[in-house]
Parts: sequence; structure tokens; C-alpha cells
Amino acid sequence: MSRIHLHAAALLATLALGGCGSLLPSERNEVKSPFRDYLDAEISFAQAKPGRTSRAELASLGFDPLAEGNGRMLSFIDVRLMFVQPNVPIDYLPSGLVECLEAKDRCVGYSFEFTKTNTERVGSFWADLFNFRKKREIHSWSFRPVFVLIDDKLVHKVSSGEPNVRRVESKKNPLGPLQGAGEFIADQL
Repeated sequence: MSRIHLHAAALLATLALGGCGSLLPSERNEVKSPFRDYLDAEISFAQAKPGRTSRAELASLGFDPLAEGNGRMLSFIDVRLMFVQPNVPIDYLPSGLVECLEAKDRCVGYSFEFTKTNTERVGSFWADLFNFRKKREIHSWSFRPVFVLIDDKLVHKVSSGEPNVRRVESKKNPLGPLQGAGEFIADQL
């Protein structure tokens, strides 16, 4: 083989091995929502004003369980179970919730959960391929708003969530592809 062929083969091998990190799998999980990220959801949530926002306006902000999905429709019993706790007097609750409980069948709630998770395998392609070492970086956010309405008017809202989750999961198998082989053989027997 000539020197040119050897250099070309070495260059191709270097390029192939150098780009192996991009061969690792990645994963994306998203609960479909009208929001790009946590901040976008929070901004829309802030625009909903108890005592002023109608059901139609709430839907235009992106909080419509029928059109956007990923929401639960709550009866006034569900609202009561969600907010009223044993040994907490009813008059301790915000006025909108008390009005809701008094309105009974005229009171409904919407509960949503919007999430987005990106998982990316990082590290050595070969260590991952041969099961010696697997490392994943997880980036996610979640936003969980609850709205309480009487007839068609918002009377109470509350939210919770995780705006910026960053996790790393790492797994080492000193025996590589042989790790877990004993369990596999035992299962086969």
C-alpha cells in the first residue's frame, strides 16, 4: 500500500472515531403544550386574573383542556379534595375557593401538567457500546397550573413546577458486556 493510501486510511479512521460521540442515542419527551418553556408558561399564567379573566380568555392564553389537551377537568368535589385539608378551617382558604365550594355545581376547575425532557447520552461511544460506562445528561422543566372557575369567571389560580432540572445519571459496569450475564444465564435456566 502506498504512503498516500496509508495517510488517507489514517485520516478516515481519525474522522470516524472522532465523530463517534454523535452516534450515541438521545431522547426527547414532551407533553404537548402551547408553551416553549417554563418562562413562557409562567408569563401566560400571570396574565390570568382572578375576578376578571373569563373561560374564553383563559383558553386564549393556552389553558384549554379541550383544545390544547393535557389537562383535567375538575368538579367542585375534586376542587374540594385538592384544596381542603383535615384540621384546616374552610375560612382559612382564599375567598375564591370558598365561593367555589359554596357555588357547588357552578364551580369547576382545570388542572394541567406541561413537561419537556431532553435526555442525551454523553461520553465515549465505545464504552457505551460495549456497556462499560453509560452516562446521560437530563434537562427538563415542568409547569403545573390549577384554575378554579365559577360559571365562566376565574376565581382562583395556583401553580407549581420545576423551571430548570439538570441531572446526570452515570452507570459503570467493570465487566462491560459480561455484566449481568450471570442473571441472563440464570433466567435462561
